[in-house]
Amino acid sequence: MSKFQQFCQMMGLHPLAGFGMFSVDWMLFTAEGGTVGASWIVSIGVSIALTIPIVLLQKYGFKEEWGLAIGKGILIGCLTAIPTALPSLVPLVGGTLGAVSLLRNGDNED
Repeated sequence: MSKFQQFCQMMGLHPLAGFGMFSVDWMLFTAEGGTVGASWIVSIGVSIALTIPIVLLQKYGFKEEWGLAIGKGILIGCLTAIPTALPSLVPLVGGTLGAVSLLRNGDNED
């Protein structure tokens, strides 16, 4: 396994988790912008609710150890709860790295 592939595996998110949380973050940011921050409590609830599926997706879909999957899930959940659009770049980049890792793993299996 190359160094780049190891980096993508360690830092990446499952593409479904990365791109999904990017989309959710933008939807929540739009609601927060429309209500001038009054819907932030909804963002916190949605982020907490989506943290568990992200952890499970990282564990079973991306085949990571529990500690790494929980850490990434909590990090992405906390970033999604922040009421700005800037933290949404982290799941987007993570999903891209994860997609590269999954594609490279698929090429190596042949």
